[in-house]
Amino acid sequence: MKPRVSIIIPAYNTSRYIKRAIESALSQTEQNIEVIVVDDASTDNTVEVVNSFTDPRIKLLVNEVNKGPSYSRNRAFKEAKGEWLALLDSDDWYAPKRLEMLLQVADRENADLIADDMYFIEEGADSPWSITVFIKHGMQLDKPKQIDPVYFVDRYLSITKPLIKLNFLVEHNLEFNESLRYEEDFILFLLCLINGARFIIVPESFYFYQIRRSSLMKEYLFYEQACKTNLYLLQQEFTQKNPQLKQTLFQRLIKMKQSRAYYRVRQSLKERGFLTALIKIVFNPNFFPALWERLPGILKYNLLYRFNINLSK
Repeated sequence: MKPRVSIIIPAYNTSRYIKRAIESALSQTEQNIEVIVVDDASTDNTVEVVNSFTDPRIKLLVNEVNKGPSYSRNRAFKEAKGEWLALLDSDDWYAPKRLEMLLQVADRENADLIADDMYFIEEGADSPWSITVFIKHGMQLDKPKQIDPVYFVDRYLSITKPLIKLNFLVEHNLEFNESLRYEEDFILFLLCLINGARFIIVPESFYFYQIRRSSLMKEYLFYEQACKTNLYLLQQEFTQKNPQLKQTLFQRLIKMKQSRAYYRVRQSLKERGFLTALIKIVFNPNFFPALWERLPGILKYNLLYRFNINLSK
């Protein structure tokens, strides 16, 4: 029987986490699924962990060389048989009713993409933070909401992991940009909206987004790519025809430049010491607004980590 949902899991050296991701996929109350894992030439035992599962709904694809998450997802898209594509990172996991609940709303709303809120959970923690993705970005929903390109950009919703109708991508010839290792989600989801997709978000959280400690250099490279992505989008015809989208992307570019400066200074401080960091600050004035914006969050999250305080009460 044709699966209702194809769950796509790209993986690279995540043998410590992928078992939970796969188990959460197989444990969905919506059982008419397939799970496509694409190993991106891992050097650990990720492949062995995947092969330890005997469920026939799992299909493993292995890249001969490392080609990045965009290539891996696109490869899975070409193999998918489901009506819907569901994205799942190999170190994250789903709540058991995620697919069932999202599909119910998607059918009712005639959605092309549908996403839920997301829990943040620190690696090794037993429970998620009280601050979800939607709360972090000032969203208070009590019912499903259709979003447009401006809302999507303004609320940084590229972090979400929507279900996507496979036929919509095929009809509009859309896929992940394989030249990108960062911001590929942002561009694909925005292009779906530009091409007329009905993108619905729901207030409930069914996705667990694991917070792993990443290097300062990786954070810097992300924001470096984000700046380039925003400049590219600002030059596009569909942006020029939408003044509000143009303004929102410009504001996002400012934020990305500030964040880039922040991580550039932090990296210098870590590697070379205070004097070099001070020089970087002089040549990166965007550092100060980024620091000022992050300071309350740094203090708040440190309290959350260290004392397990629920700061939303």
